[in-house]
Amino acid sequence: MKRSLMALLVALAGSVLSTASGQTAIQIPLLNPGFEEDVLGCGPGCSEVSITGWLCGPSSGTFKPAAAQFPGGVPSGVNVAFVGNAYSTGSIMQVAPVHLSANNTYTLKLSIGHRADYAFTGYFAALMAGNVVLAYDSSLNPAPGTWMEDVIVYKSGNNPPQYDQPITIFIKSLGTGQVEIDDVLLTDVVR
Repeated sequence: MKRSLMALLVALAGSVLSTASGQTAIQIPLLNPGFEEDVLGCGPGCSEVSITGWLCGPSSGTFKPAAAQFPGGVPSGVNVAFVGNAYSTGSIMQVAPVHLSANNTYTLKLSIGHRADYAFTGYFAALMAGNVVLAYDSSLNPAPGTWMEDVIVYKSGNNPPQYDQPITIFIKSLGTGQVEIDDVLLTDVVR
């Protein structure tokens, strides 16, 4: 019992981050944010059309890149999410275990990758609540074989229309290409 309580306290302590303004950012626990829970029983370069903890649309799943796809490696672990392919767009989504509150700042960080051996035709990453897009980005265009970090911020204000709706992370590919995703992080700062 004491060991379980200690593990919980250590986990909670690790989930609190400080911001530049001295406010405390609380890390919201996500399911499989680094896509490592799915152990692929194959070598580098293989994929599976599912991701534990995420709802996968068409042409999306877990991917274990090889050095040919990302010569510098992936941001963390061995797996990433792949979204889309040469024939269709794809999407992934997760409902976070938090509801939209007033006067909070929600920040979504994620790594966006472009395989060296596949077309990258763009992406759309968003924070949503009640099926309404709160904030999004689609501006990054990493060079082939590289990664870039995207940061999406939403300030809820005094009376947000989607108050008390669950917050959802939604990512889709654009066009007939592929985007890779890794290291998804969601934080909340109460103002």
